[in-house]
Amino acid sequence: MAEPRTVAVIGGGITGISAALTAARAGHDVHLYEASDRLGGKIAELDVDGQQIPSGPDAFLARRPEMIDLATSLGLASQLTTPAASSARIYRDGQLHALPPGILGIPTADGLDAALLSPSGADRARQDLTTEDDRPAGDESVGALIRRRLGDEVLEYLVDPLLGGINAGDTDRLSVLDGVPQIATLRDRHPSLLTAAAETLAAATPNPGPVFHSIEGGLCRLVDAAQAELIERSVGISFGLPAGLDRTSAGWSVTAETAIEADDVIVTTPAFVTANLVSGFAPTLADTLSNIDYSSVALAVLKVAPGSIDIDPTISGVLVPRLCGHHVTAVSFASHKWPDLTHDGSRVLRVSVGRRTDSRFVDMSDADLLKAIADDLAEILDTAIAPAGHVARWEQSLPQYDVGHRDRIVAIDATLAELQGLHLTGAWRNGLGLPASAGSGHAAALQIV
Repeated sequence: MAEPRTVAVIGGGITGISAALTAARAGHDVHLYEASDRLGGKIAELDVDGQQIPSGPDAFLARRPEMIDLATSLGLASQLTTPAASSARIYRDGQLHALPPGILGIPTADGLDAALLSPSGADRARQDLTTEDDRPAGDESVGALIRRRLGDEVLEYLVDPLLGGINAGDTDRLSVLDGVPQIATLRDRHPSLLTAAAETLAAATPNPGPVFHSIEGGLCRLVDAAQAELIERSVGISFGLPAGLDRTSAGWSVTAETAIEADDVIVTTPAFVTANLVSGFAPTLADTLSNIDYSSVALAVLKVAPGSIDIDPTISGVLVPRLCGHHVTAVSFASHKWPDLTHDGSRVLRVSVGRRTDSRFVDMSDADLLKAIADDLAEILDTAIAPAGHVARWEQSLPQYDVGHRDRIVAIDATLAELQGLHLTGAWRNGLGLPASAGSGHAAALQIV
C-alpha cells in the first residue's frame, strides 16, 4: 500500500463524497470541506406535511455501475429500488402523447407516424433514410445534427424535451460528442439516424432490467450512510465555510476555519467556484473554467388532493417542449413512481421550471412562481391546481457541454499536469448525472491511491 498522504476534498456533493470515501478507504488522512451546512449537494429533500420529498434527483441510471457500486459499498444493496411507473408523455397542442420507439427522442422509421408528429414533420424526418452521408469529421451540436437529418419538428418535440429534462440546456449549442455520447454513437453507426436507432434497438438485450434505481426512503439515505462511514474513518468534515486554496513549496494549503497542509487536493465544486479557487496561482486555468456555462432551474413540490387529476398511474411524467412557452419544463408524478410518498390517496407532483433559454423564474417570488406553475398545469393536465407548494431553487446548477467542450478539458488537463497534487473534477468534466459524478470522484481519488 502507498504511503498515507494528507488529502483535502473541496465540495461535499456526490463527487466529493465518492472521492473522500475512496481516499479514506485507502488509508489516507482525509479532510472534506463543504460550504453549506450539509453533504449531498443536489441530493436534497423538502419537508412536505411531514414527508421528505426529493427536491433534486430522485433516482439514477441503472445501466451505469458507479452509483450501484457506491450503494453496495455502503451496505445499501438490499435497499435499491426501482420506480413503479416509467412511461413518460410529451405535451403538444393540448394533448399528452406517448413517445414513439427510439433512443433519446430519435425515433425509428416505424415510429414516425405517432400522433405527436405532424404528417409534414414525419415526411421531413423520412428524408433521413435517403439523404446522402453528410457526417462531419468532428463535433457538432445536437440541434445541427437533428435539424439536418430529421428536421425541426423531431428536434423540438422529441429530442429537445427529453434532453431538456436532463441538462436544462439548449440543444442548438449542446455537443454531440461530449454532451450526448449516445447520439454520437448513433451518428457513427449509420448515416441515417432512423436506421441507426432501429439497428441499435434490434441489437439490444431483451429485458435488460430497470432503467432507474433509487434507495428505499430516498437518496438522502445514501448520503447519510456515506457521512456515517466518513466519520467512522475519522475524516474531518468542515461545514458552513468556503475553503480557500493556495499553492505552497511543499504542496497545498487549504483554509476554512483553520488551515491544513495537504499533499493532494481534489476539487469537486462547480467550474465557476473552482475558477475562483485556482485564480491566484493558475489564472489561465481559471479563465478556461469560467467559460463553462451553467443553467439554472427550480423544482416545486405540490401535493394534490385525491381524484383531482385523471392521469393513468403508470405514467411517470410529462415533458413540455420549449416552443409551448410555458414556465414548466417537466412534471413528474412522484407518487406514481414512488407510491410510499403518499398514504392518503393524494398525488405528489415534482414540477421542473427553467432551462438555459428561459430563466424567467429567477426574478420571481416563490408565490408568483407557484401561480405561474398552477396556470401552466391547468392547461397541460386539464385541471385546476391550487398555486401552493414548496420551491427549491438550483441556480447555476447544471453545467453545459457546448460544442468544443473536449478542447476545454484537454486545456485544463495540460495545466494540471504542471500542478502536482491538484485534481479538478465534477459534473462539468465527465458527464451529468449521479453515476458520472460518483465515478469522477472515485477516479480522482484513485489517482492518489
